[in-house]
Amino acid sequence: EVDTLMFEGHDTTAMALSWTIFLLGHHSDIQQRCQDELDKIFGSDNRQPDMDDLRSMKYLECCIKESLRLFPSVPIIGREVHTTFKLNKYEIPRGSVVLVFAYRLHRDEKNFPKPEEFIPDRFLPENLNGRHPFAYVPFSAGPRNCIG
Repeated sequence: EVDTLMFEGHDTTAMALSWTIFLLGHHSDIQQRCQDELDKIFGSDNRQPDMDDLRSMKYLECCIKESLRLFPSVPIIGREVHTTFKLNKYEIPRGSVVLVFAYRLHRDEKNFPKPEEFIPDRFLPENLNGRHPFAYVPFSAGPRNCIG
């Protein structure tokens, strides 16, 4: 348990932040929007952010989510099937292992137009309507969700 917390929890977060910084560095217009948001929250104050500040960082949150969409910390998710079920014309027997490729799922053009582009606005509340709740699973989903 400690190993899981220390390594998987740390590495996934570190990679998410690294990709976010990389993408912001390549998109100066988006970086400026983040800077403007932070300037609005903090002004010239040098204080540490509190929880209210973090909740106010809406656009920065969109940037992090978009980074995780492009480069999910958990790119492949495996699950064991507990009950036989039918998927289209295929029967998936109990005990099978099913793999979900989040990397590919996050590039599905039906849910994410221009899927290879860094577009944080797709995570603004007004742009979330109609998207399947499991179209975006950067840290997995369900009871075995990643702690990252």
